[in-house]
Amino acid sequence: MWIADDEKYALIALDVEVADDGVFGVMSEDLWILPDRGFDFPDHWKEWLGCIRIEELEGCNFFLLTKKASKTPAVLDGENIALRKKIWSFYVGMLLASSIAPAHAPVLITGARQTGETDIRQQQIFDTPIPSIVRHCQAITSAEAREALHLAQQLERLGEIPGSKWRLNRVLSLYIEARSIRDILDRLHQYCRCVEGLILPKIGNTRKQFKSRTELFIGPSHHDLMGEIYDVRSAVEHLHENKYLESFDRNMRLEILRMEAVIEYIARTCLSRIISSSSLWPHFSNASALGSFWALPVDKRRSTWGSPVDPMEALTDFEPNCIHDTELGSA
Repeated sequence: MWIADDEKYALIALDVEVADDGVFGVMSEDLWILPDRGFDFPDHWKEWLGCIRIEELEGCNFFLLTKKASKTPAVLDGENIALRKKIWSFYVGMLLASSIAPAHAPVLITGARQTGETDIRQQQIFDTPIPSIVRHCQAITSAEAREALHLAQQLERLGEIPGSKWRLNRVLSLYIEARSIRDILDRLHQYCRCVEGLILPKIGNTRKQFKSRTELFIGPSHHDLMGEIYDVRSAVEHLHENKYLESFDRNMRLEILRMEAVIEYIARTCLSRIISSSSLWPHFSNASALGSFWALPVDKRRSTWGSPVDPMEALTDFEPNCIHDTELGSA
């Protein structure tokens, strides 16, 4: 039994690949990851949601759960809102910690349990994150789950700190939205915007600073690649995608796949590092703070940020010979 009488809850149900390494169980005193048993949908909700949606929900194998005892279990109120916010942070943590790609749209439900029956008071369906063609193994591991928990806890802490966090919140929102965009060029464009949001480039100098300032995140050996990625981003911005898509060129399509995987990895690892490290919050929360950060001497910026990541790690599983032309958009 997941939920006891007079407890309110919020959970997110997912149908995902899961590694067999002990990922399920209590993650903290108020957050759990649970397998596909223990939650029964009330009969009247089965009728209201329809058989197809219920089949999807009952097919879920991965549940993020939070709950708390309540004196007002019959009332949908601020307690449910707080629980929804907490479980959403856990889900965002999973997006940042892994390449999670559910089989169908994730759903958040909240309610309470009374007199032996768990009721659903509210549901919210999210856009489905798109699976990567580049990365073959997308099973969620226990290490990723632990990282997701840490990120969720940090997101809660960050939300309680006074002061403007608009810029960082906007970049995080862009990243979450981008994970569910079906068109690969649009995804690449949005991931580039995430990175731009963190480097605060000057108007008219964006391409140059996109190459130079990302050295902090990925080291100095990738200027050419970052320039190529930015050129694709600009083509999408100005409706010149025909340069890449009007005729089918397998090598070009594979290169777009490669670039999209790299820029997604950069955006995700940067956001994960910022959120997980409270020492970085004062530097990346808003535009004013970012301006001060990028005005620091290079050595000071590097010591504040830490070691760069290798963006080529995004291509560890990239096997072009295993990718069919139809996956690349051929007729």
